[in-house]
Amino acid sequence: MEKRKTICPLDCPDACGMIATLQNGEIVKLEGDPEHPFTKGFLCKKVRTYHHRVQSADRILFPQRRIGKKGEGKFERISWDDAWQMMVDQLTEIKNKHGSEAVLPYSYAGNMGLINLTAGNAFFHKYGASRLMATICSSGAKAGWNLHYGTLPASPPEKALDADLIIAWGINIKVTNIHFMPLVVQARRKGSKFVAIDPYLNSTAQVADQYYPVKPGGDTALALGILKILLESNSVDRSFIEKYSEGFEQIEEYIQNQNLENFANHSGLSSAQIHELAALLTETPKTFMRIGIGLSRNTQGAMSVRAITCLAAALGLFDGRVGGGALLSSFSYAGETDRLNYPSLMEVPTRKINMVQLGHALTQLQPPVKGLFVYSSNPVSVAPDASQVKIGMEREDLFTVVHEQFLTPTARYADLLLPATTSFENHDFYGGYGHFYMARVEPVVSNKGESISNFELFQTLAKKMGFADAPFQQSANERIDSFIESIHGISEEHKKQGVKAGEILCSDLMKSGGDYPSFKGRKFQFAARPKDPTVPRIPCLLPLEEFDDLNLKSRYPLKVITPPMIDLLNSTFGERYQNNNGTMLIHPQDAKVRDIRDGDMAEIYNGRGKNIRKAVISDKTQPGLLVVEGIFWESESSQMTGVNELTSQNTTDLGDGSTFHEARAEVRALK
Repeated sequence: MEKRKTICPLDCPDACGMIATLQNGEIVKLEGDPEHPFTKGFLCKKVRTYHHRVQSADRILFPQRRIGKKGEGKFERISWDDAWQMMVDQLTEIKNKHGSEAVLPYSYAGNMGLINLTAGNAFFHKYGASRLMATICSSGAKAGWNLHYGTLPASPPEKALDADLIIAWGINIKVTNIHFMPLVVQARRKGSKFVAIDPYLNSTAQVADQYYPVKPGGDTALALGILKILLESNSVDRSFIEKYSEGFEQIEEYIQNQNLENFANHSGLSSAQIHELAALLTETPKTFMRIGIGLSRNTQGAMSVRAITCLAAALGLFDGRVGGGALLSSFSYAGETDRLNYPSLMEVPTRKINMVQLGHALTQLQPPVKGLFVYSSNPVSVAPDASQVKIGMEREDLFTVVHEQFLTPTARYADLLLPATTSFENHDFYGGYGHFYMARVEPVVSNKGESISNFELFQTLAKKMGFADAPFQQSANERIDSFIESIHGISEEHKKQGVKAGEILCSDLMKSGGDYPSFKGRKFQFAARPKDPTVPRIPCLLPLEEFDDLNLKSRYPLKVITPPMIDLLNSTFGERYQNNNGTMLIHPQDAKVRDIRDGDMAEIYNGRGKNIRKAVISDKTQPGLLVVEGIFWESESSQMTGVNELTSQNTTDLGDGSTFHEARAEVRALK
């Protein structure tokens, strides 16, 4: 048997080190790499059996052409020569008849390896396609954070080991950041307190010392309410504020003119609970905040991140102290992304289309989208307002290419279905966004069937289209080497001599992450300078577009959030749970008035669509709040629609991000 190192490719902050055990060219076992400094030898339950997915008999292994109606999933096998010719002919025809912007690439983080994540960008820039705004996950949160903190590295997660108080704010660590949990456990053994702030009692909140059930979208009010109490008790860190920040007087003036009860009402917590949290923060200067992306997925989501970040700064948590800090995303490596994306290949800047608004793009946008190229994503399941997405995907005048590993709900709509490799068959480079480590990988196994990587797909297609530019002559390893040369935080020795496959590097930026004194002349901006003059300079309370709409509330009185569940990662692994609807948490009060019993199948519905789930009656959620975990695949059955039929194409206040956690709906039992 042979053992080979690799990295988990999935969209998770941990980017785990893995060891694959091979026998006769097949993976027979996956285990964590004990030499990885952060993930330290264990894998989440999803990934421990990932090799069965790699070697599944259900994988797409050959090019196929549609022979049935769109959505039926009926295909016939063709050769790669025929597939290349079909793409070249269709792309050429679309460009000649409708212009190059009529083609839209659609991809995201189905594979987080930087080479395969960005593989299509150079090709589509050269072709002149519409540009996809990659906003579906974290753009709102990052926009809020960057507006005040900037793009410097955040606090390394290891700082939590020395914290006296760790706050999981809007993040279910046990599901979405499992390797941070051992830091929490070790800190608690030394006496640290662990607090969870979340709209429902998720698995992380259940093990916390204290839990605070904030309203969905109430995080801004909670952070500002805490800050008001800290100001009144003179408990902010005036030394940090004076030395390392600007504009604090503006946020101070705003808060002093606000009533604490108003903050409490908007947060969902009582004034006493906010006082309790403020006292905890005052008593424990060694506080580490782990901030979740999910709390930003509403129409004032960036504002929530802004408020929490300003609270952390007012406490001085960015002064480099032992055990203090805040982490949203690590920003642990920064390279020249032009070496991955090659925007210089664009003859002229092309239109941008927000991936959150794919439904609109495929049904209403003018000039219309005539070609859709999907890879590393499953938009029929993951894009909001899914009924509109499906209407667009059903268009016979839309040429759709899907590069996939399995017959996903999106793949069923393809005109041309192409077999994609898994990460175990690729060369790539990974950097985790929840820690400060990077690694290069090489293939663990040979390609299955006739599958090819994202990178190989677009390099070959470029040549078939006659694109002779230098980027299209690169190998995957040459592109990796080029990008590594540009990364800040990698030693000059590694830049010159290269990074070997299997080698795990710690970014030099870890040494200064979250330590403001090390950044000469850089100051935290309490009063930011947004490019849009209508955006407030300081975090403040503003209404939520859907939750605070009284007309919608009268028709759809329940709030809906759609957090992740432990067995899925977005829609990845959906093939394991076909014909599984998932569950819905509903509060006993809401269930009683609707005559819903525990275990009933119930239909959640609003003006956009519906989703059927098994009701779980529980006080782990709040009255008026439905918690619908997991993106299960829809099926041919009308009973199996996806959860994103309920969510909207509205975007966040900054960053044009998704608003998956702000939908209104009603629910009824299916008797």
